[in-house]
Amino acid sequence: GIPRALYYHKFYPLWHTFFTELGAEVVLSPVTDRNILKRGSDATLDEFCLPIKVFFGHINAILKKVDFLFIPRLISTEKETYYCPQFFGLPDMVRVSFPDSPPILEPTFNVKGKGTAVEGTFIELGKSILKGKRESLSAYKKALDSQAGFYSMVAEGTIPPDVYKKLYNNSLASVKNEKVDSRKGSQTTIALLGHPYNIYDPLVSMNISRKLMDMNIRLITTEMVSDDIIDAEMKRLRKPVYWASGREIVGAANHFLDSKGVDGIIFIGAFHCGPDSLLKALIEREAQSSDKTPLLSLSFDEHSGEAGMITRLEAFLDMLEIKKRRGATAS
Repeated sequence: GIPRALYYHKFYPLWHTFFTELGAEVVLSPVTDRNILKRGSDATLDEFCLPIKVFFGHINAILKKVDFLFIPRLISTEKETYYCPQFFGLPDMVRVSFPDSPPILEPTFNVKGKGTAVEGTFIELGKSILKGKRESLSAYKKALDSQAGFYSMVAEGTIPPDVYKKLYNNSLASVKNEKVDSRKGSQTTIALLGHPYNIYDPLVSMNISRKLMDMNIRLITTEMVSDDIIDAEMKRLRKPVYWASGREIVGAANHFLDSKGVDGIIFIGAFHCGPDSLLKALIEREAQSSDKTPLLSLSFDEHSGEAGMITRLEAFLDMLEIKKRRGATAS
């Protein structure tokens, strides 16, 4: 069982291919809704961020339907970067909150630890479901190909929910993105930045990507920015950003703040998230210069209302349109 939350929105092709190649049936929890959020809120402390509460809601929704739960400990997948500390302890937190949960598959991904190379981690994961080294290694290589294919499709301009629909046949059936290609057919271009679980979960983000695309907005997201651009932007900072996803977000934001390729930037964060608070401050400080690309920062929790978000979104888009008209008149 794989919960449709957190880094499902980035690594699902890798995980899905690995398990299916080993003959396992992958069971996803349902698309996030208010009932799932309530289950997660009831199972967690108030100070947890919205994405963690959603994750626990997905665990609750799926735990009685599977033989195993897949909850990896994501510590570091690149040198000198780390994931949120709460991710380190998710398997233990789930055991405490759900004592009757099925066995948890909890591989540790930490590129800095001894004996924890990613390949070896997947071989050990295969052993957990009684598969040999050769089978697991073959499945891992095919999983890497699937993940690379996913990255390629996103880099070409397809947002991850659309990629999942194409690859997994209604994996995100409630998110319909057929009408507008995220990179074509619009005069206004928005860089939509944030952690993948903040941007692409339809409840957490209030389906903001769908709303923008329905307005015929051309979207560019964090995942569409090349590693070379991120690396170049990081070298401009006096101190490095150690959060894995945060590094990508700040690098993309700084690039677009100086770029003429987008009309505006929207950053989505979560209340009660320490890393998001830092990222927001870094991005807003860079955006203070009068000649920078306009920025809208949005932070959500379980009490956020859609009406307020839409009001701010429409006001931001109106401002961008006025700015473009003035620019066209001046030229």
